[in-house]
Amino acid sequence: MKRKILLVVLAAAVVVFLASCSNVPTFSGSIPKDPKGLSEPTSWGNDVQMSLSVDKTLSLTPLALQDYNRIKVSFLGYTPPDDVNEDNFMVFEDGKAQGFLLEKVSKVRSKVDIVFIVDVTGSMSEEIDGVKSSIIKFIEGLEKSGLDAKVAVVPYDDYVPTKDHEYSPPWLNLSNPSVAADYTGKLMASGGGDFPENAYGAVMYAWKNVSWRSDSQRVFILLTDASSHYKGDSAWKYWKTHGGTQPFDPPYTKEEVISSLSGYATLYMVASTGWYSSYDTDFSDPADPREIAVKTGGFVIYQSGSEEVDLSKIGLAEAISSSYIITFESDSPVGTHTISVYYDGPDGKKGHQTTQMSY
Repeated sequence: MKRKILLVVLAAAVVVFLASCSNVPTFSGSIPKDPKGLSEPTSWGNDVQMSLSVDKTLSLTPLALQDYNRIKVSFLGYTPPDDVNEDNFMVFEDGKAQGFLLEKVSKVRSKVDIVFIVDVTGSMSEEIDGVKSSIIKFIEGLEKSGLDAKVAVVPYDDYVPTKDHEYSPPWLNLSNPSVAADYTGKLMASGGGDFPENAYGAVMYAWKNVSWRSDSQRVFILLTDASSHYKGDSAWKYWKTHGGTQPFDPPYTKEEVISSLSGYATLYMVASTGWYSSYDTDFSDPADPREIAVKTGGFVIYQSGSEEVDLSKIGLAEAISSSYIITFESDSPVGTHTISVYYDGPDGKKGHQTTQMSY
């Protein structure tokens, strides 16, 4: 009995200690019971675009709580009013209404680490000036915003970092925004072999090598006009069979990238129109990185040729300052579930998103 009491005391002490020295989500109270007699609406407004993703980052939870799940809700190009609370949301798991807690992400994760993954092959020569200008303006906006932001830049082609260009350093680890802006200004587009590039390898290289801060929101912004090589792909086999001499083998599948990032980081994508079309709705092709954005709670925006894309369209500032974590207890945490979130803002704006999730 004494040993059990000691273990409980030690566990409680650990929670108190972490709460005092960590910048991680904490529960403000116990999760409410599931509402009775509440069913999903048959119609709903769609004034704002929302994304949903699993959130697996460190959280302090009540010792007695089991089978809880956390969903991150982000908005594209929309900032909810300051007085948003639980009454403005409805949450359903497999059609059943859920009681939940609502927390604003920016209150528990005030830092943001952003990594630009930039395709610098020859096919990007028309886009590269617009890409650089867009990134630099975005970074300048970060400096003015007052956010505690660090920025990294990873240029890539079939290799990560690129081997067609010599940059010093070959890639930029998390740095002050002004340093990242200077580095970005030196990027150029040339070279490359076959059409697909190593986007999946570039994302995973950054995921494994960037010096992420422990209590930050982690964001990738991928800029490319090409599909991605993937483990075992036929495009790379064809290239090697018909004269390709580079000893590169794609190390990752798209599913491996999604599995690594899901719940821990968000990927946004700027897709240059050509191979990509804004009319596409099916991103399931194994070479299509857009599905990573969808599965990690990000968005896809499109760049046309030399157009200087407005990176503010990604809604990153809104996602940092106006994303929410919804915490609820699942009736069956094992397997895949249909999650639906309905938003009815104090300003009259409405949004709805449904997605399949495995916790």
